Amino acid sequence: MMVTARERLILQFLMDEANQEVTIKELADHIDVSERTIHRDLKNIEPLLDDFQLALVKRAGIGIKIVGSEKDLHELRIAIQKLDYKEYTPDERMMIALCTLLDQHEPIKLQTLASDLGVTTATISHDLDRMEPFVQEYGLTLIRRRGYGIELIGSEEAKRKAIRSLISDRFDVPDFLKMVKESIERKSSNKIDSISERLLGLVQKDKLLIIENLISQMNSRLPYPLADSSYVGLVVHLALAMERIQRGENITIKTDYLTQLRASREYHFAQEIAKMLEETFQIPIPEEEIGYITMHLRGAKLRFEGKVDIEDENVEIAYLVRRLIEQVEQRSGMSLSQNSSLFQGLLAHLQPAVYRLKQGMNITNPLLAEIKRDYSELFEIVSQAAASVFPFNHVPEEEIGYLVLHFGAAINERQVRTKLKALIICSSGIGTSKMLATQIKNQFPDIAELKNVSAFELKDMDVNDYDMILSTIPIEDISAEYLLVSPILTANEMEMIKDSIQKKGLILASTEQDDRPDQNTEIEISFEQYKTFTSHSTLLVDLLEKMEALQIDEPATTEGILHVVSDKLLSKGLITDRAELVKALLYREQIGGLAIPGTKLALFHTRSAVITQPSFHTIDLQTPMTLKAMDNEMITVSRILLLLAPEQAPPEQLELMSFISASIIESQASIEMFETASKNSLIQAISQQYFKNFVQQLRSV
Repeated sequence: MMVTARERLILQFLMDEANQEVTIKELADHIDVSERTIHRDLKNIEPLLDDFQLALVKRAGIGIKIVGSEKDLHELRIAIQKLDYKEYTPDERMMIALCTLLDQHEPIKLQTLASDLGVTTATISHDLDRMEPFVQEYGLTLIRRRGYGIELIGSEEAKRKAIRSLISDRFDVPDFLKMVKESIERKSSNKIDSISERLLGLVQKDKLLIIENLISQMNSRLPYPLADSSYVGLVVHLALAMERIQRGENITIKTDYLTQLRASREYHFAQEIAKMLEETFQIPIPEEEIGYITMHLRGAKLRFEGKVDIEDENVEIAYLVRRLIEQVEQRSGMSLSQNSSLFQGLLAHLQPAVYRLKQGMNITNPLLAEIKRDYSELFEIVSQAAASVFPFNHVPEEEIGYLVLHFGAAINERQVRTKLKALIICSSGIGTSKMLATQIKNQFPDIAELKNVSAFELKDMDVNDYDMILSTIPIEDISAEYLLVSPILTANEMEMIKDSIQKKGLILASTEQDDRPDQNTEIEISFEQYKTFTSHSTLLVDLLEKMEALQIDEPATTEGILHVVSDKLLSKGLITDRAELVKALLYREQIGGLAIPGTKLALFHTRSAVITQPSFHTIDLQTPMTLKAMDNEMITVSRILLLLAPEQAPPEQLELMSFISASIIESQASIEMFETASKNSLIQAISQQYFKNFVQQLRSV
C-alpha cells in the first residue's frame, strides 16, 4: 500500500473526525492546499478504503466522512503507521532525521540525510532549524558545522529521555507490542523507512519484549495503574538502561535526592524490578538505576481519589488546586469553588503532574488538538490560571489539556438519577474516563451504573454484563460491541449513544428534573463497601482519640517547640525516639516551606521508623511565629498541625492521613475551622466530613 504524505494527512484528519462530517474547505484549510487538490486526492483514497471494508460517504451541502466498523478503522490506523511512504511530511522528515541522529555516535553529513529522505540539502537544513528548539527541551544540543557534519550531543540520560518520549508519544500499549512482535518475526534486512520502524530501531526489540513481560507482571501488583504512555515509557527506559549497563556506562543521581527516593513506596517496587532484571540479564543493577526506576513509577502513578501517601505533600498540592480553581473561577465568571468533585479530581491529577513538572518529565496528550479546537476559550483561561498559580517557568500544553478536561466536566456537571449499566474504558481507567463518566451521568439518566476501567483490566472482566460499552481508545480482542467516543462528548456522539440505547430496546427517560438534590434518594451499599467503611472508620476513631491539643505559652524556636511536643508523644507511646522525630521534621522543613499561604496554619508532617502509630495533633502558639510558607513567602503562624505516620504504614492508614491534609484547605470554611476550632470541634468536623465523603462516593456510583 502506497500513499502520498498529503493523502495520509487527509485520511488521518477524516479518522480523527470519524463521528462527524467535514467539508472539503475544512480539509483544504487544514492541509493548506486548494479544494480542487482535495477532490483529486479523494479519488485516490476511495480504493484504499475499500480494501479495509470502509467507505467515503459524501452528502451535498453537509460534508464527507469515513464510515465503517471501529475495528476496520483501527486496522487502517495501524496500516498507515506501518506503510512505506512515497514522501514524508515536514514533521515526519524531522522525526526521521532525529531518529538517525539519536542512533549515531559520530557526525553525519547533511547530504547523507538529504539522500536518505529524497529531498534537497536546503530542505533538510530547514528541517534542522525546526528541530533545534525541540531537542533543547530534552537537554540536547544540535551541532551543525561545515566540514564536520551534524551531531546531537548531550548526556546519555537526555538521549534516553528523548527516545522514550518519541516512542511513547506514538504508540499505545497494544500497538506497541504488536509492532515489536511483528518486527522481530519479520527479521527483515530491507531498508527501514517507516516512522514506527525507525523509532523501534533505536532500541533492541528482543529486550523490549522480555522487559515488557516483566513489567506486565509487576503492573498487576502496583497500587495504581500505569497509563499507556507511562507503561511504554518505562519499558523503553529499562531496555535502554540494560543496553547502557551492558556497555559499562554509568549514570548518576544526586545523593540527597536518592535518599528521598529510598523513603518512597515506589522504591520498593523499583528494587523488585531491578532484581528481576538482574536475574534475567545476569548483570548487577546499580542503586542509581533503581533511583531512576523509582522516578518513573512516581512520575507515572495515576492515583484514585484519596489514595495518596502522606510524604507526597498532599496539602501543598491541595493549596495549588484551590488557587487554580479560584483563578479559573475569576477569569470565567463561573461558580466552581464549592464543587468538591472538581477539587478531588484535580487533586488526584496534580499530584503526579507536579512531580513530573519538577523533574522535567514529559507527558503525552493525544487529545490536545481536539481540546484546543473545541474548548479554545477555556484552554486559554486555564493556561493563564496555571501560569499564575504554578511555581514553574513553563507548564506544557499537554498538562493544560488534561486540566481543561477536568474543568470542562465540572462546568457541565448536573446531578441526575439513573437506571442502566455502562462500562467506560480509557488507557488508565481514571483520567479521561472520569471526564466521560460525568457527562454520561448528566446526559443519560437511565444509566445507573458507570464503571471506569483501563484496557489492561478488560481481560479479567465479563464485558457482556454491561448494557453499553464506551471507550476513548480503540480496543482489540473485545467480545462485545463498543462505541469509540471523545472524553468530552460531541453532539454527534450524544446522538450516537442515544441511537445505541434505543437499538438495544431501552427507553430513555427525560433529563428534565428539579435541580435540588433528592434527599430521599435511597443509597445502595454492598457488604464489601460496608466492611471497608467500618474498618476505615475504626482507624479514624483510633487516630482522633489519640489526638493531642497542645499549647506553647512562651516564645520558642521551631526546634524548641518540636522537642516539647515530642516529649509528650514519647510519654504516650506514639514514638520511640524524640530526637529522631525532631530531626525528621526539621529535615522536612528544610526541603520546603510548611506554612499554608493565606492562613495562620503550618502543617508539619513526616513518616519515620520511630513513629509507632499514625497520629494527628494541634499546637497552639500563644506567641505567633514567622515561618516560611509553601509559596516561599514568610507568614505569621499561630497554630501548627502535626501529621505523623509510621514508615511502613499500610495504605488505609495513609489514606486517612491524606484525607485530613487535603481537607484543611478544601474551602474557606475548613481553613477557619482548622485555624481556630477546639479539639472536640475538630474531631466532630473531621468525622462528619469523612462520613459525608463516603456518602457522596456512594451517590456517584
